[in-house]
Amino acid sequence: LKPYARALAAGLVERLVAEGGGDLLTSVAEPLPVAVIAEMLGVPATDRPLLRPWSAAICAMYELNPPEETARRAVTASLEFSAYLRELIAVRREKPGEDLISGLIVAHDEGEKLTEAEMVATCALLLNAGHEATVNATVNGWHALFRNPAQLAALRGDRTLLPTAVEELMRYDTPLQLFERWVLDPVEIGGTTIPRGAEVALLFGSANHDPAAFTVPDRLDLSRHDNPHISFSAGIHYCIGAPLARIELAASMAALLDLAPGLSPAGEPERKPNFVIRGLAALPVTV
Repeated sequence: LKPYARALAAGLVERLVAEGGGDLLTSVAEPLPVAVIAEMLGVPATDRPLLRPWSAAICAMYELNPPEETARRAVTASLEFSAYLRELIAVRREKPGEDLISGLIVAHDEGEKLTEAEMVATCALLLNAGHEATVNATVNGWHALFRNPAQLAALRGDRTLLPTAVEELMRYDTPLQLFERWVLDPVEIGGTTIPRGAEVALLFGSANHDPAAFTVPDRLDLSRHDNPHISFSAGIHYCIGAPLARIELAASMAALLDLAPGLSPAGEPERKPNFVIRGLAALPVTV
């Protein structure tokens, strides 16, 4: 998918440049990862505009104490997306391709114990995990670069910084700030016993600024090599979409650096009023 992501990113940035600027969120950050995950799943181009609204509605449920209307929209989006995937699975069973859904069907039909419900769940997980973090990391990252012009200048002058820049931007302004879990067995952490049944919030954003783990954690350092951030979680819960997110972030950043060397902010960005998923509602730029 790397060549596809790079070519797609280049096309999106070329359009942004031709238009003299615009909203980096809607022009690059959103369409790139959605198109990549759609290509991976084998979603036809005509259906791809459906994916982002479904994902946004479902991910809104991650926020703390979501209102009833948010929950209703999430359920509706989940049902619609599941129904769509079942239809797509049926099509791919008759006319298989080289996409992931066709591969999952082969595993199902050859007795690998992957039910259709599990195929639907896997694809839904990939949609959310494969692009939601990338959308927010892209705009958060460029907002951070605009606020740290010396670091942006260093990256523009030394493209070998790109791999560490991707990791540092994921750490510095973490897209997923926290995740909730329920304790199954009593556990002691830092001298505090957390009882069974307690609800806990794992603060990824806070951990990524822990001075015990990072040197000068509140400083953006694109050359940071010792960077054990947990923006993609860890262990058995490590994000399945992490490799894809890294590919997409590197592709969009490289395209913007190469094709829009004068990229700069065009006014104040609009921050989403969220607590869990941190991102921007708009990032106006000029080229």
